[in-house]
Parts: sequence; structure tokens; C-alpha cells
Amino acid sequence: MEGNNDSGSGETDPVGLHIEGQIIPSHSPCDNSVNRAEERRVEMDNNKNDAHNKDVPRATDSKQNEKAESSDESEKKDDAPEGPIPPVSIQPRFANFLETTGKKVLVRNISMEDVVQKIHEGSALWKVRGVNKWFQRHYKVDIDNMCLVGESKKWWSPGGGSSSDGSENAVPLVDITEVREGWKTDTFNKVSTHSEKIKEKGAATDEPLLEENKCFSVIHGPGGRETLDLVASSEEERDAWVTGLAHLIQSVKSLYEEKQYDVWLREQFNEADKDNNGSLNFDECSTLLKQLNIKMDKSHAKKLFNQANTNKQKRDGDQVLEVGEFVAFYHALLKMPEVERVYKENASEKTQLMSAAQLCTFLQKYQGIADMDEAKAGNIILKYEASNLKDQGYMTQDGFYHMLQSDMFDIYNFDHESHVHQDMNQPLSHYYISSSHNTYLTGHQLAGESSVEGYISALKRGCRLLELDLWDGDDGEPIIYHGHTLTTKITLADVLKDGIKAYAFEASPYPVILSIENHLSLEQQRVMVKLMQDILGDMLATDPIPEDIGAVPSPESLKNKVIVRGKKPKGSEIEEDDEDDDDDQDKIDYIDSDDGASQSKKDFFNLSFYRSFKSLKRSKNSSTKKRRKSLPQKPHKPLAPELTQVVNVCEGKKFISFQDAFESYKCVHTPSIGETKAFGLFESSPNDFVKFTERHVTKIYPHGTRADSSNLKPYPFWSVGCQIVALNMQTEDKANFYNDALFRSNGNCGYVLKPDILLKKDPYNPSELSDRYTKIVRVTILSGQHLPNSTKKGDIVDPYVQLKVRGHPLDKQKQRTKVVKNNGFNPVWNETLELTIKVPQVSLIYFSLRDESSYARDPVLGLCCIPFDSLSTGYRYVHFRDLAGKNLAPSALFVHVSIGDN
Repeated sequence: MEGNNDSGSGETDPVGLHIEGQIIPSHSPCDNSVNRAEERRVEMDNNKNDAHNKDVPRATDSKQNEKAESSDESEKKDDAPEGPIPPVSIQPRFANFLETTGKKVLVRNISMEDVVQKIHEGSALWKVRGVNKWFQRHYKVDIDNMCLVGESKKWWSPGGGSSSDGSENAVPLVDITEVREGWKTDTFNKVSTHSEKIKEKGAATDEPLLEENKCFSVIHGPGGRETLDLVASSEEERDAWVTGLAHLIQSVKSLYEEKQYDVWLREQFNEADKDNNGSLNFDECSTLLKQLNIKMDKSHAKKLFNQANTNKQKRDGDQVLEVGEFVAFYHALLKMPEVERVYKENASEKTQLMSAAQLCTFLQKYQGIADMDEAKAGNIILKYEASNLKDQGYMTQDGFYHMLQSDMFDIYNFDHESHVHQDMNQPLSHYYISSSHNTYLTGHQLAGESSVEGYISALKRGCRLLELDLWDGDDGEPIIYHGHTLTTKITLADVLKDGIKAYAFEASPYPVILSIENHLSLEQQRVMVKLMQDILGDMLATDPIPEDIGAVPSPESLKNKVIVRGKKPKGSEIEEDDEDDDDDQDKIDYIDSDDGASQSKKDFFNLSFYRSFKSLKRSKNSSTKKRRKSLPQKPHKPLAPELTQVVNVCEGKKFISFQDAFESYKCVHTPSIGETKAFGLFESSPNDFVKFTERHVTKIYPHGTRADSSNLKPYPFWSVGCQIVALNMQTEDKANFYNDALFRSNGNCGYVLKPDILLKKDPYNPSELSDRYTKIVRVTILSGQHLPNSTKKGDIVDPYVQLKVRGHPLDKQKQRTKVVKNNGFNPVWNETLELTIKVPQVSLIYFSLRDESSYARDPVLGLCCIPFDSLSTGYRYVHFRDLAGKNLAPSALFVHVSIGDN
């Protein structure tokens, strides 16, 4: 294995300290300091009879004490425990990794045992997939595999797969985001409406009676956009499932947070254990090496296997490693030389232990934690050190490693990510606002599904602006869909009741903005206003805005309020609205292929499809239009006076030019600008853009030809202060990845305060940059660990790291490391990349981990994005996610970050 050997010969000796029947290899992460501590203990015990005091390890005279006190550096290096070190009682950190599941671990409340046992045994439930689509299945919770499993007489697979009705049968508990009671999904809303009509007609049906108190839904999948709708035989059975699942889901997610590494190691072991006998033979260990992204010659792998195989157990005639031996084998592979180097440089040379004082110095000097003191450092030792040395205030290398792996030392500032830390009392126009486009769609813009789940998913991820495309419904109530397309329809009432009212403030207490695209008749506009008032009640912001208002209210003053953003008449009479819709078809937009928004063949196909579709609609409606020509023409879009009751803080206003806006706009006026027009303004008038967005909330919406729900790049518009950049949140792409990164920087509350340069508090001219704000960012890529496999290449990865900057156009840049061949387990780069950033206030730092490939474009293995102001300095871990936002732990980079002036 390249890069894993202590010497050029490749010889390693994993057999070291024996503890409780286990073996910790001599070069395991926790071994050096523990062994040195043991040696020091023996030395102290041998000399204790010569000591002046039993509690002091050896006699020291006053001159020696004075000499030691005269040198702080000497004290740092020679710091030894006061008194004899007790025998070190430590177990390999992953020794109990197989115990991370099971009823005892997951059932954390004694009162839940019977409930969990009931759903573990399972029961017959009806799975509902639509009107006349009912399937009876036996469902149970597979505790060992931590998943909800459905079985039928025709099919059974505890590991997953597809059933005869075309749905997934095994749902991992960790992927379940919610369990809902009653009719609170699109499927149940449709089926319940159908059932009510059947009941009214008195028609016979083979389907069971749909009663809301027996129904529940399991929400799962990426972004919580998939639903499993189930009907129990009784309310008691339904309640048992809902309560038991909720408890287990919470337990599993807590388990993943507490023992993330153990869970990962358990998954590796189980995947390699092909015959499920609880041990690994050499062939299975060889498979494991490939899983772990390690390339090693067979003879060396066999040697490590034999050294770990102390019990010499056989299964089916083959020598096997049992659980404890597997841990030894794993530690023999695991070596973190860069972490070890940093630890040794800051710990005692004699004992190889780190005291609270030494840890405090390290955290102050290298991690930039100015308010750190010895008492706080001692608490950190207690938290992360596993051995009993923590009771005496000492940290081993293993404890140091796991401290650095914690959220506290993530490259993304944990304080910024974990809570709202910015001033929330400034006007709404001073904040970026997390915003979605056509929120109701779960897929394609022209033929996709409309769903309440789109709203729920967006709200749960912190989105604060939702779009509602409203059209007249056949039964007199407004519906939501992408008009004049093949997208399905949902009712406004369901969206307000099951989506917005239920979830508006689950992720954040700050205001939700409903951006209305109004295609309603006067009568149904009135119905819309009434529905909003009746369903949302006190949540709806209805206070009128004073005529002389100088600035829009703050997020703090609008907490737990729903704002309606739309156009309204100026008086009490019906008025015509002749403004363009947000989805008007403008010209082909500006495109940057490096950010995944390129005009590909697929885009041209979508454009061609769209034009063909519109042409078909035009020809179909041409005869109707001819017949209407002789009739009086109604106003383009009449506005009902009732709209003034709900539209206040954000009033839609047509954008003509910056000059016109400066002269005629009130602070509450908020325009919508198409992607192409907005980019033209960004290029031609960036100063005016900054000036305008300082006072007015401005929405940028995607080009209409993005029929596949691709996204525009948000960061150019953020760089000139645009608050609302509407994204298709159902699409897993870089645009949403950037968006998630930005809004994590203020506790993911959906609002991020814009930098002072965009609020005219600091001088700034985006057209003429100086070196006033220039920063130099140096990132030393030290090493990696447990990098993901490449699904495209199917071989041991050859990883390298790209480091990019996105923000102001002149700051766009990319650096990269060399390639480390055949090592995705613990590659070492030790390579420094330097970035010069002129406008750091609007910059995103972007890590892209890639696998070099000679056959195709280098696959992306993992991503990490951090706003400049949330970039932590010192020794940090970069934890990767995929484009869907899924955490790829324990995959990470170990880096050192420094920031300096130009």
C-alpha cells in the first residue's frame, strides 16, 4: 500500500499492546502516546521508592524546579504527570463497532419496548399509491439492518429491491425524515377526495374504507420528497407504527451522530462479510481493501492478515479474523502521519502526552481561539479523550485526532453554522433570502409532478421564499401548476393547510414570503384571499404599511409571519395589471460551463421541445382566438381590491430601468427580473445594481427555457446584492450546493446579512477594484482519509483536490494539487495552494475532490463550499458532501488554513 509504510521496505508490525484480549497495533492512531505513557508509568514505579514524596514520581531539588520554571518552552516539552500514571485502561475506539445496532441500542426509552417489539414483528398494512392503486403488504422494522421493510407473498427481500407494484420495499430508517398522521400527502389528498365522492354516491368498491384516523405516511429519500402512504387496520395500530417509527428514527439519527465512525466501519465489515458468519477470511479482507480504496500487494496484505490473526480460528477450512482481530487489522492499515506530526510537535517529548496547558497553547497559537484558557482546554480533554488519562488532565494522540475531527474544528465555522449569530433587526432588503422557483414542482418544468411535498421539502431545508403559480380551478377554488404545460395540479387549500401552515416555521422562525404569480379571475382572487386568511390566520402579515415608510421591516419584527409578495391595486377599484409574468421567455442566458449551467445539447433539446409544445398550443388555440377577435377584450390581468388586505411588505412592481426605479419606487416595491436581463444589468451597471438592492428586495428568476429545471448561477447576483435568486430546489446541482453553503452561515435560518460593502457602509465600486479588501488565503492540503469510491471508474481512486473561488467575476480562479496514485484510504499531499481574493466579502471557497481518469471527465468524489467569512483558520478537517447535500463521513481532508493581507 503506497504511502502507508513506515520505511521503504514496507515492513510493518501491527502487533503491539494487548488490552482485554484485543490488539492495538504499534502504529495505531492512539498507540504512540499510550505506549509511551505505559513506559513512563513503569519508569515512575521503579523510582517511586527513591522519591521524597509518594505522590511525586521522582525527587527533584529546588534548583531543578527553578530551572524548569525559567523556560516555558522546556516546560511545554517536558511536562509530565504529577504522581504515578495509573495503568492505562483503553479499548480500541472502534472495538464495539458491531454493537451500533440492535434493540438495546435503539430502544432508548423503556416504555417504548412493547411498541418497538410490535412493529419489529410487523403487521399487514395497505400501501396506497393512488386512486384504485391499493396493495396489501406485511410491513416490519428490520432492527439489524435498520430499515422499514415491506413484503408480499410474491416477493421478499430484507436488503431492498422493487416489488410488483414498482416501489422500493426497504427504506433505511436514517433516510426517513418524518412520519405523518392522517391525510397530509398529495396521494392521500387525491384518494380521500375520490373516496368522499364515492361515499356520497353510495357506489360499491372493493377498496377498504379510507378513514383518516387509520392513515399515516412515511416521508423519505433525498430532500424528503418520497412518500410511502399506509393504512392500518385500526387507529391503535396506526398510533403504534407512528410512535414506534418516530422513536426509532430519532434513535438511529442520534446513533449516527454519536458513533458515525463506528457505523461506517460496521457497514464496511458487513459488506465484506459475504457469507454473514461474523468473521472475514483473507479473500473477504482483500475485498475490504478495495472497498477502503487501498491498493496493496497480496503478500503484504497477507502478512498484515497473519499478524492480526492471533486466535487462528477457522471457518469452512479458512483462517479468519474475528471482530477483535479485524479491529487490529484495520488499525494496521490506519495511519495519519500528518495528524501524528502535529500532535508530536505540541505534546510533551518525554511522555508523548498533551496536558491542558499544552492544548491551550496549541488552540490559541494555531487555531486562533483567543479566549481559550486551561480550564476550557481541560473540558475539551474530558470530552474527547477516551482513556483514563483524561482524569489527570492529559490527552493522547487518539483523543487529539478525534478532537480535530469534531464539529468544533470543521473548516466551516461551527458557531456560524449552528446558530443565528447575525443582527436580524435590519431591513429585509439588507439580507440574502433563501428562495425557490416553482416550488410546487418535483421534476421537469413542462411535464413534471406538482406536489405539496415541494413546499414542505423547501421549508424544512430553511427556504424562506416560496412561489405559487395560481390558476382558476374547475370547482371554484384556485389551483397551482405551471400553466399551459402538462404538469399536474394541486389545490391552493392543500398547499396552505398541509404545507405552509404546518411547516412554515419548523426550520426557522423568520418570515416566509409567498411569491404569487396571479393568473386568477377576479372571483377566484377573492377566494385566494379568503383561503389565506382562514387557513393561515394570525400567521398572515396583514398590517397596512404607512405611506411614508422609509425602510421595509426587519426579519426580527416579522418573526413567525407569512408575507404575501404580489401585485395589488392602488385603490379600492378593480385595476388592470399589464406586467410581464415571472416566467416570460427571454433570450438565451449567460452561461458558465464550469458551474454546471452550460447550454448543452440537452438544453437545446428542451428549448426545441418547448417551442414545439408552444407551437402546438398556438395552432390548437388559433381558431378560438379568431372567434374572440370580434368580442370585447377584457383587461390583461384584472386585480381584485381584496388583494390589498394581504399584500403589504413586498409589493410587486414592474422593472423598467434603474433610473425609473430610483425616481418612482417606494421601499416596499419589489421587482422580478429575468435571468438574461439581470445579467445584462450586472455587466453594464453593477454600481446601480448595488445601489438599488440596498433598499429594494429584488428577485432574479431563471430563464424560461430551463425546462429540465436546471439553475442559474446565483453568486454573480449575490455579488451585487440581489436578495432573491430563485432556484429549482428539486435539482441536485452546484447552484443549490452554493445556496446551501451560503445559508448555513447564519444557522440556516434562511436569511444572511449582506456585507457592509453592499449596504454602502464601506466604500465599494464593483467596476473598479482596488487592493483595499484583498486577502491571501493559503490552504495546505495535508492528507485525506476514507475517500469515496468512484462509481464511474470502478477502481482504486487516484485522488486530487481542486480549490476554487466564486463570487466577483475577477476573483474566479482555480488551483489544484498533484495526483496521489492508488490511494483513497489515507493519501498524503502536503501541498500548499494560494488564492488571492480581491472581494472576499462576497466570495465562496469551493473544494472539489476528484479522481483522475484517462477514460472520461474526472469524476467528482466529494464537495465542500464555505463562504469566506465562515472559513476557519488553523488545522481543520474538510468534510465532504455530495451534490444532494448528503454527508459523506468519514471522508475528509486534513488541511491547514491561513489568511493574510495583500
